[in-house]
Amino acid sequence: MERTIDIENNPEQLNEWVLKSINLFKDTNYLDQILEVYPFQIASPERLEPSVRRRIINAHQSRRTNELITILKSLTKFPYEDPIWYLLKNIEGCNENNPVQIQRIANSLYSMTAEETVVRLEAAPKLNTQMGPMFNAWLRQRFTLLPLDLFQESSNGICILDATEEIGKQYINEILNQNLDKRPDLIAKVNNQLIIGEAKWIGQPGGNQEKQVQEVLKFCRSQRGNVIRIGVVDGFPWSLFNINHRLVNNKEAVNIQESEYDIVSALLLEEYFGQFLNQ
Repeated sequence: MERTIDIENNPEQLNEWVLKSINLFKDTNYLDQILEVYPFQIASPERLEPSVRRRIINAHQSRRTNELITILKSLTKFPYEDPIWYLLKNIEGCNENNPVQIQRIANSLYSMTAEETVVRLEAAPKLNTQMGPMFNAWLRQRFTLLPLDLFQESSNGICILDATEEIGKQYINEILNQNLDKRPDLIAKVNNQLIIGEAKWIGQPGGNQEKQVQEVLKFCRSQRGNVIRIGVVDGFPWSLFNINHRLVNNKEAVNIQESEYDIVSALLLEEYFGQFLNQ
């Protein structure tokens, strides 16, 4: 993606909090620090029962397709991402009525060795499925939480709304007139200034990451009333250079870095709140 700001020579053209976040990523042990917000756990392999392991290997090596498919249907994981496996596994009639698809999947499995099939089944799970709860847990540890009545009464210091999805959404839309489809990840108050935010971990470019970036930008773009909307973004969008010292031009990074809105790393959130304490 072509940049519109010469970020190397004119970084002052960036939003202040975007630049602070980039510098934090570039000049500090950012990835170590972010463990405080997103405490990724060690990804351990999930071993199959020895008897199941043997049955898979035997069925695979003997090309007993029906037996192999039956065993795999009993497991949580599949050896690779297949677009129709969920339907074959979970929907009545799909497995019995579609022998061509079954054979296609069997051919994919047989293109691997039996041992490789087992290794894939036992591979460590992905870690990127619990980012929202991690951010929420960090907020609860870091800041003062108040129920709705006390949150509304508060006019001194920093506090976070402690409310359910339903109550938080109702407060945001009916009291603050924000017209949102869901409760924001962040509902904060600094003295009398209300701040709401969408939090995202963007680990790499591509895939669903650009959609998440656009969600943040759309959220920030729709400022309403005196409620400040911010993005709380971490990960890849703060990177400047790849390992060959070439400027990162992926749209997931450029769109965040050139945003006019306040988009900030969670690690700078307390500092961001602090600017409103003396107003």
